[in-house]
Amino acid sequence: MIDSSAGPATLTMTVGGPAPVVLLDYGREVGGVPQFDVIAATGAPVLHAAYSESATYATAAGDGASMFPHSGVDPRRVDDYLVTGAGPIDNRLVQGGQRYQYLTLTTPGSITLRNTNIRFTAYRATPEQYQGWFLSSDDQLNKIWYSGAYTAQLGMVPTDAPDGGPQPVILDGGKRDRMVWIGDLLQTIPTILDSLGTNGQPYVKGSLAAFSAGQYPLVGMIPGFGAPNGPLLPYSASYSIYYVLDLAAYYLRSGDTAFVRDQYSAVARELAFNRAMINPATGLLVVPPLLGADWDVYDLVKTGAVTEVNTLYFKALLDGADLADAAGHADDASAYRTQAAQLREAINAQLFNPATGAYDISDTTRGPIAQDANAIAVLFGVAPPDHASTALAALRTTLWTPHGTSPFSPDARFDARISPFIGGYEVQARLAAGDTDAALTLMRTEWGQMVAPGPQYTGTNWESLNPDGTVADGTISLAHGWSTGPTPALTEYVLGIAPASPGYQTWTLTPHPGDLTWARGQVPTPHGPITVSWTRDGDQLTIAVTAPDDTTGTIRIPGTTRDLNNVHTGTYTIAC
Repeated sequence: MIDSSAGPATLTMTVGGPAPVVLLDYGREVGGVPQFDVIAATGAPVLHAAYSESATYATAAGDGASMFPHSGVDPRRVDDYLVTGAGPIDNRLVQGGQRYQYLTLTTPGSITLRNTNIRFTAYRATPEQYQGWFLSSDDQLNKIWYSGAYTAQLGMVPTDAPDGGPQPVILDGGKRDRMVWIGDLLQTIPTILDSLGTNGQPYVKGSLAAFSAGQYPLVGMIPGFGAPNGPLLPYSASYSIYYVLDLAAYYLRSGDTAFVRDQYSAVARELAFNRAMINPATGLLVVPPLLGADWDVYDLVKTGAVTEVNTLYFKALLDGADLADAAGHADDASAYRTQAAQLREAINAQLFNPATGAYDISDTTRGPIAQDANAIAVLFGVAPPDHASTALAALRTTLWTPHGTSPFSPDARFDARISPFIGGYEVQARLAAGDTDAALTLMRTEWGQMVAPGPQYTGTNWESLNPDGTVADGTISLAHGWSTGPTPALTEYVLGIAPASPGYQTWTLTPHPGDLTWARGQVPTPHGPITVSWTRDGDQLTIAVTAPDDTTGTIRIPGTTRDLNNVHTGTYTIAC
């Protein structure tokens, strides 16, 4: 904003003269309602304002990222105001994400501005709102954790925002699409809960409740996306499945049984909708063409027995069983676990390719390597240990680039842009498999460039990258919640605190030091915070933990079987 302590700023344009320009840099991404305090004006000049996330597009044209039309959102990245005298100018519509604000006059006259600012309308977390935190011996990783936390906050829209709805929700990005997307939430929900704890719960619950309320009653399909103040729309088979995983991610960290009971009928209908797509001859879910879209909206649809979708369904069945238990439906829980075991067997028998050591894209696209299919097969437990090791190796040898993981091998003929959404799953999968060094390398490679100074720096996580590390154009979101996967990965794997049962009644402490010498942090739980610090000296790991009295933990060291059970507050030294 203009520094009022330095005095007002006057923009003047004479007939035939050059246009004055003021470029405001907010230092990092902000979002909200543009406001201008005009204290004097001569003539009737037009004040032109343009908005951009990156310095590359900080011009009179803005970055060109037009919004989906819905109430309360400015549909363009430029605005013109005819100024006839002193007084406030309040846009009233939200410009959801920008670091730069370009101001100029397009007709003769003068304007004196006492102040111009963006009235922040997203969730504005102060240090007191952070119930969880992370620090380590690697400052780059620290920046990545906080960048992810802030990115998620920019998408948290309260009910009183101009583009808010009947309940607080979590949008996909700052400037685009400013929609609630059910698939994106699987990365954003753990990010919010690990950083904000109970402060973030209303936004998580509001988003999930909106999707269950929009469920199509005749078929049971959960919609895929929509505006906070508008109807939710169908999208794809994969995205409808994500609702079950999202609810389970919330329940595991919150222990909110009452909300699960409220939502359970939607879970049961969604899983019945999924089961209706099973081919009895193969036991695999077959994606119909009309539901073949996915996270890579720019690619052609994927149909048939798609490995990624079947793996999502496998996870949904296991999560559905846990939710059924919580809601008091033991018979459903048993049936879901049986179906999950059958599906896992079918996936490994029919979709794993021994020739590549990886899972195929589908039963009709054999040979090309896909990041999504293999990362989540490892992360969600479809892959047995031998398949997991070869699948992760295939990703590294085939898809890794100097700027992150390509989502598909070239022979798949899909778009080559790097997706930090799927990259987050790969980071988590490698940590879950004990491949810590590679996970940290991938974080530093793919997300390190986002937190480094440069023309694209926003203090937030980017939607996608070109294979050469550049951003395709100004429409790409540089604050996208689906790219925040490293934040919960650093809390739950590197620091090591994760729930073993809903609401952290029991928990595990499994540090993944890699090349780090120390880490410390805190995770919020319904019982109170769990605070951890660990230091590594050679092959000795010293761990200090403070935990609520009514919880119990287990300390595990990856690669060993030396668990410490019934852990409470204390300090422990373990050989690693």
